[in-house]
Amino acid sequence: MISTLFDKEGHLTEDALEAFKKGYLDDESLILVSEHIANCERCASVLADSFDDNELAETPLGFEEEIQNKIRNRKQSSFQFGFYTFKVAAAACVALIIVFSNQLNFAANSKVQATCIKAPDLSITNSISTNLNNFSQKIINMEVYNNEKEKK
Repeated sequence: MISTLFDKEGHLTEDALEAFKKGYLDDESLILVSEHIANCERCASVLADSFDDNELAETPLGFEEEIQNKIRNRKQSSFQFGFYTFKVAAAACVALIIVFSNQLNFAANSKVQATCIKAPDLSITNSISTNLNNFSQKIINMEVYNNEKEKK
């Protein structure tokens, strides 16, 4: 057990850092040290620099190949998606050409008869408009009358 975790300046002692690395701290001390390292850039840097190269974790066997394969598959997937998009666009263009070329041929070969279109009956619209105009005029007249009354 370590007698003091912190030095006079409030930073972790070398013994505290070593005990933290090796897992010798009790729960309460571990919490204190962890919180301090999370908040103190200097102590976090000292802890990071205290590891030797042989203490660092080695990458698992085949890790680099796995990453390279994932990158290659992503590029291939992107290419396949682009090619698929091109095929869909080409098919849509061909379909539109076929549809419209038949329509144009049909319209060119057939005689179109002129149809008469009747004008719509606007009597209802006219009556509503007249009623709204009358109503608006009544409101205006009331406002004028009320304003003249207030002035007197």
